[in-house]
Amino acid sequence: MTLREAVLVFPICLLSMVAADSSRNVSPPAINSGCTSCSEPWVVHIKADGKNDTIHHIWGMHAAPSFLFATTDLSSELKINWKKLQAGEEKSIQFDSPPNYIFGFTIPNLILFNDLNDTGKLDGIPAKDRQVVSMSEFEWEVQETFNDSTREAAVIFKTSKFRGELLPNDTHINIQMAAYGVDGRSTVLPHLIRTPESAQFDMVLDHLFLNLNSTEDLTLEKKPDYYPMSGFAKPRWALDVILFSAEIADEKKMQISKQKSLDDENTPGVFHLDEITTPLTESGGQGGYLQWRPVSYLTSDRDINFSTFPNINESFPFLKNITLAKSSLAYALLGEDLLTRVTATTTVAFGQPKDNFYTGSNYTTWTVAMGQGSPPIETFSTMVIIVISLGVGIPVLMFLIGGIVIASRRCRQSSDQLLLN
Repeated sequence: MTLREAVLVFPICLLSMVAADSSRNVSPPAINSGCTSCSEPWVVHIKADGKNDTIHHIWGMHAAPSFLFATTDLSSELKINWKKLQAGEEKSIQFDSPPNYIFGFTIPNLILFNDLNDTGKLDGIPAKDRQVVSMSEFEWEVQETFNDSTREAAVIFKTSKFRGELLPNDTHINIQMAAYGVDGRSTVLPHLIRTPESAQFDMVLDHLFLNLNSTEDLTLEKKPDYYPMSGFAKPRWALDVILFSAEIADEKKMQISKQKSLDDENTPGVFHLDEITTPLTESGGQGGYLQWRPVSYLTSDRDINFSTFPNINESFPFLKNITLAKSSLAYALLGEDLLTRVTATTTVAFGQPKDNFYTGSNYTTWTVAMGQGSPPIETFSTMVIIVISLGVGIPVLMFLIGGIVIASRRCRQSSDQLLLN
């Protein structure tokens, strides 16, 4: 799948329906701007200028992949001290003026676990059946970029090395990030809604066979179909995830909610929508959110018949140790202040009973929308409304016509009887 096929495309015929003050001008991706010694995509910056403010989308793949946005005044510019950033110092990324809001997430670790009970969940898995893989052991490259004027800007990141060794061509992690300037919906399953205040994260774990037991220089499985996987007979992948915001921490935590829908038009076979919101969003303010369909596809054509679940640990404890986040852009922007903000640590494990574990397909996806304000609400499309209206309206119309015909016949019969009398 090429980036042009995968990016979120909004039909031109609908652009005229978008109010001018709700759209944003999206800049092309700026990769490592000002850095002459960066071999990896340390910082990708996209500006989305609105009528009154700017949303800065900031993504980085070095060490712990990080994806965040910061809302600032229109005149505020991003400042990066590359020497401090590469040295891992805090607050090496700043703005001309303090941001109005910051929200995002980072992935410090992958976790390979042995799901002996076939639950698809990481909860209750003992330490001996887990192997933690730091994301800092991977090296990344930019595979492709895309920019379409005011509508969207996107980047595909791909792993190139693991522990210093080149990865085989069919072994990689792909992460596609896209930022938007108008309302619309993804053309790629699970067809999440996009807004001018949102971005989308799409991750693929493709033939991710890593020999984690080896103590020699050889770190990659020579046979992608090697079974068991690094000593685990029933292997699955999971992620460590840290969510963070600029909101000052108190007793309120990030919340998860699950929405139900009668309509699966956009995501066949999936009738739920999951959301994580910050306390500010919960109170009706311009906080942050994550939104996703609870489905992970097991093939590149993303067929519901070959899918599994992303299982989220919903306890959401606050980040209590800065070490886990120290290699992320969250630390580069907020530093030790992260421990005083509304944060959440969680895990996402991929699987469900009887899906044949990771080795059954060697492919897993996870797609998440990230934005500011209230999460968009799923509604019936115009086509569905027309179909429902016709389905209900035609029988009602036929009933009314039938009633009128019967009534008119009875009236005619009554008139005939009167004439005969």
